[in-house]
Amino acid sequence: MKKIIATTLMLSLSFSASAREKFAGVYFDSSIPSYQIQILKDDLSYLYKSSIKDIDAELKPMMELSKVDGAHLYNWIYNRVKYIIGEDYRVGGRNLVTKRGHQFPSTPLPPSILNKNNQYRATLIMSNTGAELYLRGKMNKVLRGIRLDRKSVFAPSPRVGILQVGEGLFLERLLINENIESEANRIKRLGTLFHEARHSDGNSEHIGFLHSKCPEGHALSGLDACEPYSNGAYSLEATATKTLLLNCRTCSNVDKTKLSTIIADSLTRVTVRSHVKTEAQLLEEIATFQRVIDFYVNLIATNPQVGEPFKKELENLRARIKVSEDQLAELRSPVKPKKLDPRPEGTFKEVSVRESSNLMNASLSK
Repeated sequence: MKKIIATTLMLSLSFSASAREKFAGVYFDSSIPSYQIQILKDDLSYLYKSSIKDIDAELKPMMELSKVDGAHLYNWIYNRVKYIIGEDYRVGGRNLVTKRGHQFPSTPLPPSILNKNNQYRATLIMSNTGAELYLRGKMNKVLRGIRLDRKSVFAPSPRVGILQVGEGLFLERLLINENIESEANRIKRLGTLFHEARHSDGNSEHIGFLHSKCPEGHALSGLDACEPYSNGAYSLEATATKTLLLNCRTCSNVDKTKLSTIIADSLTRVTVRSHVKTEAQLLEEIATFQRVIDFYVNLIATNPQVGEPFKKELENLRARIKVSEDQLAELRSPVKPKKLDPRPEGTFKEVSVRESSNLMNASLSK
């Protein structure tokens, strides 16, 4: 899930209610403002028509593509994104549908899904609702879904592909430049789309490639805004954004700098360490703890009458220095993020490049 911490004024664009529609096979719900639908449709068209000449070396293996061009990139998205709902769509109440008797795969759940408070509150940019419906359904052994266009869309796999788009994707202060329809802004939004699409993948304990808490010392320490995988949502967003940026025809130097900053930010969120401290910081930390420990040991040895609080504080200090020593050992023996199996579990249909291209071409010809 992609979110931002603060809110600001929305663009002064039309907020008129829209009619539900399909474009290139993707269902856009009437809960999405009409101007957002048009922008997203144009973004998908841009991706499909993209002429990809320069490619980041990590993209092809990470996305498991046989070829990197607009048609294959759109196909990758379409196999993971089938429905888009608006921020005002309530995933609950009368919109939530359930069905008992569904047989889920007998694989473990991600440990973090058991923590209902594992998401930080912020302005919504985009969220993979389908993956969450699948995970909650599997946890409770009840197939879950939502009502769309008077039909029930169930989630028998994270690949059901239901995304919820929020105001954060269109906030003026977060644009690369003032033209919301510029190539640079399309690349930024598509990076977010690739990010959320990755959450439609994965199986067993990494269903949905869920985020994990950022480590101690990170700018987002304690928030579920990092990941320990080399092919997760942040890695894929960075790689896809970089490839699109390499092929941007109209990006200014300022645009390129801003997009490169976004790429760098995504990569800082890929970490397997429990902290981001330097060796010098840890050595100083350990030395400081040791000096205080020595003081307490000497105090207790020379003053047997001291009370339990001093002895408990000594125990606490020894536990804290142990943490610092473990962090130092971790730093000196670096572990690279693991590549996980992206194959999704459950029931879904893989769509060929020809099929998704036919859907796109049919929409473009209207």
